[in-house]
Amino acid sequence: MNENKIKSYLGFAIRSGKVVFGYDNLFETRKQPLLVLISSAQNEKMTDKVERFCLDRKIKCIKLPFVLEDVLNRNCKVIAVLDRSLADAIYNELKVEN
Repeated sequence: MNENKIKSYLGFAIRSGKVVFGYDNLFETRKQPLLVLISSAQNEKMTDKVERFCLDRKIKCIKLPFVLEDVLNRNCKVIAVLDRSLADAIYNELKVEN
């Protein structure tokens, strides 16, 4: 896994406005997320809720091995990617590790 590549992909998604930041916004958005990333700093109760939400809606969901706030330079523990190509690129980059 290359953290710099993930940071670049997330930067592209943020600049193009193809992300949803935060736990509450994820549940309230009308847009269909394609990939949800959960920070390793997120507590287990919230992680379980997000994973159930993703499972019900057939959304790819990954708990990151690093703290998302360090990559984003924001206080955010959950981020959803709305762009298909960026979601696939991030997913493939993270799955290389596993």
